[in-house]
Amino acid sequence: MRTGDALAHHSLTTGQRTNVTASPGGILHLSVTLADGAIQHFTRNPPGGPEDWRAGLQEGQHGACAFNEPVSATWGRGLDLIASRHTGGTK
Repeated sequence: MRTGDALAHHSLTTGQRTNVTASPGGILHLSVTLADGAIQHFTRNPPGGPEDWRAGLQEGQHGACAFNEPVSATWGRGLDLIASRHTGGTK
């Protein structure tokens, strides 16, 4: 989980803007715009909790990097908090 936790930590500490959407199946998609303009994406399947977040695509000015890394519950709680502010709840 080191990579997923590092991406979540970086997003939570340097993120400037966030956006959350839910697919019809209930999958949460959280996008965090970082200070350098890159966008880090996270997803969580329903009915998931903080331990179910995954770090996904990171888009930057000069390209993108695809991740599929788990995020630990410790950092997932921060992602849950942000998601709940957009959706009114995460479950």
